[in-house]
Amino acid sequence: MARFGTWMAGAAAAAAIAYGVPQLLQVAGVLTDPWDRILIFAPSLALAPLFVLAMAATHVATPPDRHVWSLSALALAILYAADVSQVYVVQLGSIIPHDLAGAGETVGIAACCTPGMPATAVDLLGYTYMSLATLLLAPAFPGRRWLQFSLVANGLLAPALIGQLAWPDLIYVGALWLVTFPAAMILLARALDAAPPISPLRSP
Repeated sequence: MARFGTWMAGAAAAAAIAYGVPQLLQVAGVLTDPWDRILIFAPSLALAPLFVLAMAATHVATPPDRHVWSLSALALAILYAADVSQVYVVQLGSIIPHDLAGAGETVGIAACCTPGMPATAVDLLGYTYMSLATLLLAPAFPGRRWLQFSLVANGLLAPALIGQLAWPDLIYVGALWLVTFPAAMILLARALDAAPPISPLRSP
């Protein structure tokens, strides 16, 4: 299970990076519509189940005395995935096709991710859950300083994420997720890879 978690955490990091690159290219004006949205939403949709599976594997590999932390992280990961998956599948399966067909106004209320839109609010709530999941996971890894640091750093972004509902400019703080989350998943993958294949994960 630890090896499975290694792959899932690594895949989650890859999906996050695959999202981040087109996001930056969109901001730079290199990617244009609809490819910017497609290349942003597709890896984001993949990230949701990958993060849940990484948290599930981490929970199984964590010693029983730390299960409260890993199980709490898993619970919030599930809430995150449930929120954002519906946002991204709607964008890819309905919003973008309608826009390309010239009928975007018929489904525009469900579009993401302009400030003030309903789907944007759901998306921000989802990533707030994700950040809190990493924050709660940190105590499950005593002795792994860099992993704990990255998990906490990502977790501390939660107020900046949900705060965008009222203050959209907090997106510039939330953008640190592009660094903190992939780093946390890469370090988590390394920690799980170092764990014995059968016995629970132990601190070094």
